[in-house]
Amino acid sequence: MDLITAVANLVRDQGLEVGVPVNLRSTNNVVAWMYPSPVVTKIARDFDASTREFELAMFLAAIGAPVVPPIEIGIAQPVNVEGQWVTFWRYVADERTATSAQVAASLDELHAGLAKVPGHSTFPPCWGRLEAAVDLLDDPELPGEPAGDDRVLLHRALLDGIADLASLSDPPHVLHGSPHRFNILVMDGGAVFIDFETIELGPLEWDLAHLDEEVAGFYPADLDQELLRRCRIAISAATSTWCWEGVDRGADMRSHAVHHLETVRRMLA
Repeated sequence: MDLITAVANLVRDQGLEVGVPVNLRSTNNVVAWMYPSPVVTKIARDFDASTREFELAMFLAAIGAPVVPPIEIGIAQPVNVEGQWVTFWRYVADERTATSAQVAASLDELHAGLAKVPGHSTFPPCWGRLEAAVDLLDDPELPGEPAGDDRVLLHRALLDGIADLASLSDPPHVLHGSPHRFNILVMDGGAVFIDFETIELGPLEWDLAHLDEEVAGFYPADLDQELLRRCRIAISAATSTWCWEGVDRGADMRSHAVHHLETVRRMLA
C-alpha cells in the first residue's frame, strides 16, 4: 500500500468520503486532496517542523489572519502514517488568481498576525536559508552540476545577500519567509496563505521580494527599493541552488534552476 492510499484510508476511517486522492504537490512535502472531501493532507518527514507549522497555523486562523486553516477530523495532529507525519487542512479550490492589491493587503494582515505569535523572537533570521544554500554550493557533488562560473556567480550573490541582511539595524519583522504565488490561494474573496514552515525574522522587503513588483507597490508601508532589489537577487540565487540540488525530483527543476540563474546574471549585470 502506498503512503497516500494509507492516508486516504485513515481519513475514511473518520467517516469522510474519499474517492481517488488528487496529488497537489510533491516537492519538499507531499500534499494531496482527499477528493471529494474538504480535506487536504500534508505529509512531511520532520515531526518537529510539522508540529510547529500546525500549531502556528491554528493560532493564526484563531486570530483571523489570512491563512488556509488546519481542519480537525478527530485525530491528534500530526499523526504518524508509515513513518511520515500527516496534518489535515481545509481544501480550497484554486480557481482564481489573487490580484496584486489583494496579495499586498493580505500580506500586511499576515505580518500583523505573525507579530502576535507568542515567542516569535525565537524564529530564525531569514539569511539562515541563504547560508544553507551556500553550503550546498560548496558541495562538489551538488546534483545538476552547475558550471564553475555559475557556481561563483551564485556564491557571490548569496554571500552579498547574507551580508546585506545581517547588517540591518532596524528591529526585524516576523515574516512568512516564502510567500510566493504557489503559496497563495483565493478564499472567501481574499488572498490567503499556505505553508508556514519558513516563518522567520527579517525585513519586510524579504517577503515582498518573493512576489511580483506590482505587489510591493500596493503594500502599505515604506520600502527600501535597493534592499528589495538585493533581496530579489539573493532569493533567485538560493532558488537556483535548491533547484540544482533537487534536479532529480522533477523534469522542470533544471529549467527553474536555469531561469533563476539567468535572473541573477541579469540583475547583477
